[in-house]
Amino acid sequence: MSHYYGMGLPFRSDAIRRRQQLLDAAAAVFAAHGYGAPLDSIAARAGVGQGTLYRNFTDRDELLAALIDRDLAELEAALAEVPLVEHPFALIEAMAEHSVLNPGMCEYWLALPPDSPHFLAGQERFFRLARRGLAEAVAAGRLRPDLSAEDLGLVGVMLRAIHLGLDEAERRRTKQRVLSILTHGIAP
Repeated sequence: MSHYYGMGLPFRSDAIRRRQQLLDAAAAVFAAHGYGAPLDSIAARAGVGQGTLYRNFTDRDELLAALIDRDLAELEAALAEVPLVEHPFALIEAMAEHSVLNPGMCEYWLALPPDSPHFLAGQERFFRLARRGLAEAVAAGRLRPDLSAEDLGLVGVMLRAIHLGLDEAERRRTKQRVLSILTHGIAP
Protein backbone atom coordinates (compact mmCIF):
# COMPACT_ATOMS: atom_id res chain seq x y z
CA MET A 1 0.00 0.00 0.00
CA SER A 2 1.04 3.55 -0.64
CA HIS A 3 -0.56 6.98 -0.38
CA TYR A 4 -1.90 9.50 -2.85
CA TYR A 5 0.04 12.76 -2.85
CA GLY A 6 -0.98 14.78 0.15
CA MET A 7 -4.15 12.81 0.82
CA GLY A 8 -2.83 10.27 3.33
CA LEU A 9 -5.23 7.65 1.98
CA PRO A 10 -3.99 4.11 1.31
CA PHE A 11 -4.57 2.70 -2.18
CA ARG A 12 -3.48 -0.38 -4.11
CA SER A 13 -0.40 -0.05 -6.26
CA ASP A 14 -2.40 -0.51 -9.51
CA ALA A 15 -4.69 2.39 -8.51
CA ILE A 16 -1.64 4.51 -7.73
CA ARG A 17 -0.09 3.58 -11.08
CA ARG A 18 -3.28 4.58 -12.93
CA ARG A 19 -3.44 7.85 -11.03
CA GLN A 20 0.20 8.54 -11.97
CA GLN A 21 -0.60 7.70 -15.61
CA LEU A 22 -3.47 10.19 -15.50
CA LEU A 23 -1.28 12.90 -13.99
CA ASP A 24 1.48 12.28 -16.53
CA ALA A 25 -1.06 12.33 -19.35
CA ALA A 26 -2.68 15.51 -18.01
CA ALA A 27 0.71 17.23 -17.79
CA ALA A 28 1.50 16.29 -21.39
CA VAL A 29 -1.94 17.19 -22.76
CA PHE A 30 -2.10 20.50 -20.89
CA ALA A 31 1.46 21.39 -22.00
CA ALA A 32 0.53 20.70 -25.62
CA HIS A 33 -3.04 22.05 -25.74
CA GLY A 34 -3.56 24.25 -22.67
CA TYR A 35 -5.55 23.56 -19.52
CA GLY A 36 -8.83 23.76 -21.46
CA ALA A 37 -8.02 20.56 -23.37
CA PRO A 38 -10.82 17.97 -23.25
CA LEU A 39 -10.53 15.68 -20.25
CA ASP A 40 -11.36 12.66 -22.41
CA SER A 41 -8.08 13.26 -24.28
CA ILE A 42 -6.26 12.85 -20.96
CA ALA A 43 -7.99 9.54 -20.27
CA ALA A 44 -7.20 8.35 -23.81
CA ARG A 45 -3.53 9.34 -23.51
CA ALA A 46 -3.32 7.54 -20.15
CA GLY A 47 -4.88 4.44 -21.70
CA VAL A 48 -7.78 4.37 -19.25
CA GLY A 49 -11.49 4.96 -19.51
CA GLN A 50 -13.23 8.19 -18.59
CA GLY A 51 -14.73 6.48 -15.54
CA THR A 52 -11.23 5.92 -14.17
CA LEU A 53 -10.41 9.59 -14.74
CA TYR A 54 -13.52 10.73 -12.88
CA ARG A 55 -13.01 8.24 -10.04
CA ASN A 56 -9.61 9.83 -9.46
CA PHE A 57 -10.52 13.47 -10.15
CA THR A 58 -14.08 14.68 -9.88
CA ASP A 59 -13.42 17.75 -12.04
CA ARG A 60 -10.75 19.78 -13.84
CA ASP A 61 -9.92 21.83 -10.73
CA GLU A 62 -9.24 18.69 -8.71
CA LEU A 63 -6.97 17.42 -11.49
CA LEU A 64 -5.11 20.75 -11.60
CA ALA A 65 -4.77 20.68 -7.80
CA ALA A 66 -3.27 17.18 -7.98
CA LEU A 67 -0.76 18.39 -10.59
CA ILE A 68 0.18 21.33 -8.35
CA ASP A 69 0.46 18.99 -5.38
CA ARG A 70 2.76 16.70 -7.35
CA ASP A 71 4.91 19.62 -8.52
CA LEU A 72 5.24 20.93 -4.97
CA ALA A 73 6.14 17.45 -3.69
CA GLU A 74 8.88 17.26 -6.32
CA LEU A 75 10.23 20.69 -5.33
CA GLU A 76 10.15 19.74 -1.65
CA ALA A 77 12.03 16.52 -2.39
CA ALA A 78 14.63 18.35 -4.48
CA LEU A 79 15.28 20.79 -1.64
CA ALA A 80 14.91 18.45 1.34
CA GLU A 81 18.63 18.22 2.04
CA VAL A 82 19.68 21.67 0.77
CA PRO A 83 20.59 24.20 3.50
CA LEU A 84 19.05 27.32 1.95
CA VAL A 85 21.13 29.61 4.16
CA GLU A 86 24.22 28.27 2.34
CA HIS A 87 22.52 27.99 -1.08
CA PRO A 88 19.97 30.81 -1.09
CA PHE A 89 19.20 30.51 -4.81
CA ALA A 90 18.51 26.77 -4.64
CA LEU A 91 14.73 27.18 -4.54
CA ILE A 92 14.71 29.48 -7.56
CA GLU A 93 17.08 27.18 -9.43
CA ALA A 94 14.89 24.18 -8.59
CA MET A 95 11.78 26.08 -9.71
CA ALA A 96 13.51 27.04 -12.97
CA GLU A 97 14.67 23.48 -13.67
CA HIS A 98 11.19 22.22 -12.89
CA SER A 99 9.85 24.76 -15.41
CA VAL A 100 12.17 23.36 -18.07
CA LEU A 101 11.05 19.78 -17.44
CA ASN A 102 7.35 20.57 -16.80
CA PRO A 103 6.43 23.32 -19.26
CA GLY A 104 2.75 23.38 -18.26
CA MET A 105 3.36 23.86 -14.53
CA CYS A 106 2.79 27.61 -14.41
CA GLU A 107 -0.44 27.19 -16.36
CA TYR A 108 -1.87 24.95 -13.62
CA TRP A 109 -1.51 27.79 -11.14
CA LEU A 110 -2.99 30.33 -13.55
CA ALA A 111 -5.92 28.05 -14.40
CA LEU A 112 -7.24 27.88 -10.85
CA PRO A 113 -9.17 30.86 -9.48
CA PRO A 114 -6.98 32.62 -6.87
CA ASP A 115 -9.70 32.24 -4.25
CA SER A 116 -10.17 28.50 -4.82
CA PRO A 117 -9.33 26.25 -1.86
CA HIS A 118 -6.97 24.27 -4.11
CA PHE A 119 -5.06 27.40 -5.13
CA LEU A 120 -4.87 28.74 -1.57
CA ALA A 121 -3.65 25.41 -0.16
CA GLY A 122 -0.97 25.13 -2.85
CA GLN A 123 0.07 28.74 -2.35
CA GLU A 124 0.46 28.28 1.41
CA ARG A 125 2.45 25.10 0.87
CA PHE A 126 4.76 26.97 -1.51
CA PHE A 127 5.18 29.84 0.96
CA ARG A 128 6.13 27.36 3.72
CA LEU A 129 8.75 25.91 1.39
CA ALA A 130 10.00 29.39 0.45
CA ARG A 131 10.18 30.52 4.09
CA ARG A 132 12.41 27.58 4.97
CA GLY A 133 15.83 29.17 5.38
CA LEU A 134 14.81 32.49 3.85
CA ALA A 135 15.12 34.48 7.10
CA GLU A 136 18.51 32.92 7.83
CA ALA A 137 19.78 33.67 4.31
CA VAL A 138 18.60 37.28 4.62
CA ALA A 139 20.16 37.61 8.10
CA ALA A 140 23.44 36.17 6.78
CA GLY A 141 23.46 38.82 4.03
CA ARG A 142 23.08 36.25 1.26
CA LEU A 143 19.80 37.76 0.00
CA ARG A 144 18.48 41.30 -0.10
CA PRO A 145 16.92 42.32 3.23
CA ASP A 146 13.43 43.09 1.92
CA LEU A 147 12.93 39.69 0.21
CA SER A 148 9.89 37.69 1.35
CA ALA A 149 8.35 34.31 0.60
CA GLU A 150 5.63 36.14 -1.30
CA ASP A 151 8.35 37.71 -3.49
CA LEU A 152 9.48 34.20 -4.37
CA GLY A 153 5.92 33.54 -5.53
CA LEU A 154 6.32 36.50 -7.89
CA VAL A 155 9.61 35.00 -9.06
CA GLY A 156 7.65 31.86 -9.93
CA VAL A 157 5.41 33.94 -12.17
CA MET A 158 8.49 35.50 -13.80
CA LEU A 159 9.83 32.02 -14.48
CA ARG A 160 6.80 31.54 -16.72
CA ALA A 161 8.98 32.90 -19.54
CA ILE A 162 10.78 29.56 -19.50
CA HIS A 163 7.56 27.83 -20.55
CA LEU A 164 7.44 29.84 -23.75
CA GLY A 165 10.35 27.83 -25.18
CA LEU A 166 9.28 25.49 -27.94
CA ASP A 167 11.60 22.68 -26.94
CA GLU A 168 13.73 21.71 -23.97
CA ALA A 169 16.92 23.27 -25.41
CA GLU A 170 15.19 26.63 -25.85
CA ARG A 171 13.65 26.37 -22.38
CA ARG A 172 17.14 25.72 -20.94
CA ARG A 173 18.56 28.82 -22.71
CA THR A 174 15.69 30.92 -21.39
CA LYS A 175 16.18 29.45 -17.92
CA GLN A 176 19.82 30.54 -17.86
CA ARG A 177 18.95 34.08 -18.92
CA VAL A 178 16.06 34.38 -16.46
CA LEU A 179 18.21 33.06 -13.60
CA SER A 180 20.97 35.52 -14.47
CA ILE A 181 18.56 38.44 -14.31
CA LEU A 182 16.75 37.21 -11.20
CA THR A 183 19.75 36.28 -9.10
CA HIS A 184 21.25 39.74 -9.61
CA GLY A 185 17.95 41.27 -8.60
CA ILE A 186 17.59 39.40 -5.31
CA ALA A 187 21.24 39.39 -4.25
CA PRO A 188 22.11 41.85 -1.49
